[in-house]
Amino acid sequence: MKVRFNDTDAMGVIHFKNYMVYFDDGFVSLMNNIAHPRRIEDTLKEGIACGVNHVDIFYEGNANYGDFIVVESQIIDISDKSITFHHDIYKELDKTLLATVECERYFIDLVSEEMLDATEFLMNFTKLDDPP
Repeated sequence: MKVRFNDTDAMGVIHFKNYMVYFDDGFVSLMNNIAHPRRIEDTLKEGIACGVNHVDIFYEGNANYGDFIVVESQIIDISDKSITFHHDIYKELDKTLLATVECERYFIDLVSEEMLDATEFLMNFTKLDDPP
């Protein structure tokens, strides 16, 4: 991703709140890659929402307007109640680490308002239909 002017503060570096947007993009990309062609955005149409329980961010460096950044995402823990993701955000040019993020997410059925079993959600989400 390219750092936009609106992503930066008065000093020209990425404002801390925008890392939340970047790691969310990493989450969406990871989920869409493991279940292609299914998309995480489509779960809302199915009545399933994804929420955030907990976030830990450690800021390590700075990027400026015009820099290109990369978000690397992985699943580090799956329990019955949540899935924990780890994201590394760094500059593309020199691999300078900008932030590390751990985010615990849960899944909820919007009709029943019940929490879904995260392991079961992930298994169902990544299950693809049989090829023709």
